[in-house]
Amino acid sequence: MKYDLLTKILHASIALGVSLQMITSLVMIYPKPGRVPNQWYEVHEWVGIALLGIVSIHWLWAVGRTLIRGDALLLFPWFSGARLGQLGRDIAETGCEALRGRLPGGDEPRALPAAVQGLGLLLALGMAVTGTALSMGMAPDGGLSPLLRVVKEIHESLAPVMWVYLLVHPLLGVLHQMAGHRSLSRMFGPR
Repeated sequence: MKYDLLTKILHASIALGVSLQMITSLVMIYPKPGRVPNQWYEVHEWVGIALLGIVSIHWLWAVGRTLIRGDALLLFPWFSGARLGQLGRDIAETGCEALRGRLPGGDEPRALPAAVQGLGLLLALGMAVTGTALSMGMAPDGGLSPLLRVVKEIHESLAPVMWVYLLVHPLLGVLHQMAGHRSLSRMFGPR
């Protein structure tokens, strides 16, 4: 699969932004009534708001491009029996290839990587939306309304999943690159 320049820029921006967000989450002091946030919280807050814009643009671009190509539902196969069947077959094929010590590749869009990309985009959007809602709705002293407490719980519940995605997604890219599929070269290399 070939990637256009905008996709490469958006992907790199999200990768860097999410990495920065996850790292700052480890050192930031979250504001609470009676506790002042540190500068890492402000970095986390502003990068998160910027990521909401970047992820939203990526969503529009990814879905628009896939609609034009006719494979938009590959990103979101969850509501189509045919697409779920395609995903199941791709998972089975990937499992068989993995048992042989190989990774399936090719230039055609495949159901499993597309669904994983769709889940990653949903996860990034969920974290960006909930984080921005917290940033915009939090009282100056760090107090939260009951609704924002739920939003905070959702945001914090998504974080471990994002850690897993942030570790596994690049690792799989490296493994595919090593298997000769040139996935990293296509995403980050020159045209």
